[in-house]
Amino acid sequence: MNWVELYGGGTLGVMLNFLAWVGYTAALLLGATVFTHYIAPQAIGSGIPEMKTILRGVMLKEYLSLRTLVSKMVGLTLAIGSGLPIGKEGPFAHVGSIVANLFSRLARSFQPIYANESRNCELLAAGCAVGVACTFSAPVGGELPFCNGFVILPC
Repeated sequence: MNWVELYGGGTLGVMLNFLAWVGYTAALLLGATVFTHYIAPQAIGSGIPEMKTILRGVMLKEYLSLRTLVSKMVGLTLAIGSGLPIGKEGPFAHVGSIVANLFSRLARSFQPIYANESRNCELLAAGCAVGVACTFSAPVGGELPFCNGFVILPC
């Protein structure tokens, strides 16, 4: 049963349909904004420009933390669920690099070879490539732009 059948059609039914649609979208966007703002403001934005900055050697505080990962994933889920036509390439590259950084930290405790800063840079670039590859469901095609653009850059 939809709103038009429930309220007898006419102008009132159309208006209630519109208000329900706008209210649903606004509620999800408000939830995404508030969650991201209060949990980890570093999760705001695309993620690709910041990852290029990190791969160039500038450390951004708390940008690759678990808290940022949770905030980015919840915010992205709510924003996409609201129906916004946003791109997922940048946020997925950010999420992939956060996961790569967390695995790198875990691997450092077992093998000291991963404590090398150049290894960390390679893993972050690979995490970006995996994020973009997951977005397009193309394992090789998603990695080529990042291998071309990031691995050439000195870390």
